[in-house]
Amino acid sequence: MYQGGYKIMLTAPSITTIAQEAACPVSKLPLEWQLIASGEANTQLTDPEIYVQMAQLFLYKLKYGDLDLFTKRNDFEGQKHAFSHVLGTLAWEALEFFGTDFQVDRYPDFSDVESQLDETADDYRDKLKVVAIARDLFAEFGYDLPASFYWCHLAPVERAGVCEIVPLRFSEQDKLNARGWDANLHGQKVFPIQMKVQSISSQHGYVWLHGCGCNHGLSRVGRQEDSFTFELSPEMRKTWIRDFIWTVWYEYAFFPFTPVTRLMTGSLVEFS
Repeated sequence: MYQGGYKIMLTAPSITTIAQEAACPVSKLPLEWQLIASGEANTQLTDPEIYVQMAQLFLYKLKYGDLDLFTKRNDFEGQKHAFSHVLGTLAWEALEFFGTDFQVDRYPDFSDVESQLDETADDYRDKLKVVAIARDLFAEFGYDLPASFYWCHLAPVERAGVCEIVPLRFSEQDKLNARGWDANLHGQKVFPIQMKVQSISSQHGYVWLHGCGCNHGLSRVGRQEDSFTFELSPEMRKTWIRDFIWTVWYEYAFFPFTPVTRLMTGSLVEFS
C-alpha cells in the first residue's frame, strides 16, 4: 500500500527506537534498505546494520520534523507539517538513491574505464592518473562509500582536460549526476575524509577543488614534494565514514533547497 508517497505495511508500527531516539521501522524504509537489512541486497557494506539504523533515524528525523528548527524554536510550529512533508519526501529520495548506489554492480570497473581512454590523446597520462586516484580511493574505502563517490572522482577523464573546472549544475555533460556528485563533494566537509582524499590524490600530482555553483575539478600539485600523506586514525575511522555518509544523505536531500545563481560560477558559465 502507498500513502503520501511512501510504501508502508499496514501491520508495521510507525515508530521504533534506536539508541534512545525515535526512528522509522525497517518496514517503512525504501525497498532497497529493506533488502540491505535482510541481507538480500547485492552490497558489500562492512557494517550494514549500522547503515540501516542510520537510514531509519534519517528518515524519521526529516519525515516527522525531529530537527532543531522545530525542537528548539516555536516560531515555525505552524509550518511543521508542511516542512515535514517536503523534507520527508526529499529524505526518501536520498535513501532510494543511495540504497541503490551501494549495490555492487553500480561501482566502476576501473580497468574498463582505463581501457576506454584514448592512448593517442595528449592528456592520456593525466587521465591515467585520474583513474589511479579513483582506484586508490576504492582501495582505501571500498564498498563502504557509495558508487557515486568514485564516479565523481572519475569525472575528469570525460572532460576536455583533467584540470577543467566544471559547474556541475550548469554543465550539460554533468548536470544529470550533479545531485549525487555534489553530495559526495559536500560530504567531504567531514575534514578527515577530505584530508584522506586529498592526500591520495596528491600522491598522483593533483588535489581536488570544489566551490559554490558546484564548481568541480582538479588542480596540479606544483612539485612532487608538495604531496602529503594522511591516515585516518583506526579508532575514529568508522566514525568519520559514518559522518560522511550521514552528511552525503542530507546534502543530497537538501540539494533542491540550495540557492543557485550563475553569478557564483564566475567565468565558467557565459551570461546572456
